[in-house]
Amino acid sequence: MFLPARPSCLDLGQSELTYTICMNLNAADIQHLKGGYLLAALSDSEFEEVLAHANARTLAPGEGLFDQGDPATHFFFVLSGIVKLCRMAPSGEEKVMDLVRPGFFFAEAAMFMSGRYPINARGLEATRLVSLDSKHFVGLVRGNGDLCLRLLSKMSQRMHGLINEIDKLTLHSGAERVIGYLLEQLPEGAAPPSVRLLVPKHVIASRLGIQPETLSRVLAKLRAKQLIDVHDDMIVLNDVEALRRLS
Repeated sequence: MFLPARPSCLDLGQSELTYTICMNLNAADIQHLKGGYLLAALSDSEFEEVLAHANARTLAPGEGLFDQGDPATHFFFVLSGIVKLCRMAPSGEEKVMDLVRPGFFFAEAAMFMSGRYPINARGLEATRLVSLDSKHFVGLVRGNGDLCLRLLSKMSQRMHGLINEIDKLTLHSGAERVIGYLLEQLPEGAAPPSVRLLVPKHVIASRLGIQPETLSRVLAKLRAKQLIDVHDDMIVLNDVEALRRLS
């Protein structure tokens, strides 16, 4: 079960604002956090309150953050690295629900629902994240109708994105899912257009709802058509427009 270290805080001037922040969060961390979809809905004074109850920590590769059924005492924001969210099937097979990358929150819905985490969270690689106190955040929201409406708007936008993700996993073929994943991971302006697979292929396959063998077959077919080249964990997209048409 996740137990955050107790943070110590200081005042840091930010333009015309003064934030009371934790010693292990720097100015860049704060700006990154403030741009996250959930906290972007907060006023400056509300953000300062939340920040006073925030703390940064680092996960080692494979280190657990929380397990399914643990009390949802905190929600999180990824600063660097990748967090794997997964559930275990009765058969013992692990199903990857999401791979959370920098700039995204996770476990935020749990504080408004059952109060327990519905999934397991593990650092897939060395990962730095911010933990935020769920009880304090809910207390901030309770009784503040204006803030509730702002949060509903932000969370509705997030839900719309998740619905689109479900569509991709249920209405698209395995090949379309793989191609869509590659296009989503393509860095803007990359020359040549290429994607580095930052996670093992079996994890990607689980995230896409396909078998690892299916992923390998799709990559082999795309390579045979000269649409991609594969060099270990680097995949070069030879014809991005053709791949977009296929996806």
